[in-house]
Amino acid sequence: MLEEVVIFGRCFVLTVEGPDADRRFSAVIRDSASGRVLTRTPVRGRSAADARDRALEVVHNLVGLERLQEVIVEVARELAPGATVEISEDAQAVYADLTGAWELAVPFALPRDDVYDPAFDPEAARALIHAHFAAHLRPGGNKPGRDRS
Repeated sequence: MLEEVVIFGRCFVLTVEGPDADRRFSAVIRDSASGRVLTRTPVRGRSAADARDRALEVVHNLVGLERLQEVIVEVARELAPGATVEISEDAQAVYADLTGAWELAVPFALPRDDVYDPAFDPEAARALIHAHFAAHLRPGGNKPGRDRS
């Protein structure tokens, strides 16, 4: 099965194959513009529909995270030129931190459930990101280690 899908205005090609010897179906999603495969391994499911739905969820999350990262990088460019943005996540939150010429005393964090909600709008979070960066920004090289475990 080959299908074109649009997520957040970007076009993707979804391919579902199977079943394999284990009676599983595999889904691969490519960015239509670049041809880039969005996952390192195919997304698997017990049926073609299951593999398709799982793959769409994975891509929605990845593209949503990319959209948030773009806004964070723009704010960092404005307030902390020369800093490198680092995005990470754990079971509770998605974090943005800075390294290099500038750093954040406290990393910016958003609950994962908010970031991966289909209705989440990164542009609407821009003011919150900007305010956090402005409040916690300092010259680089002074941050003690942090453990988020």
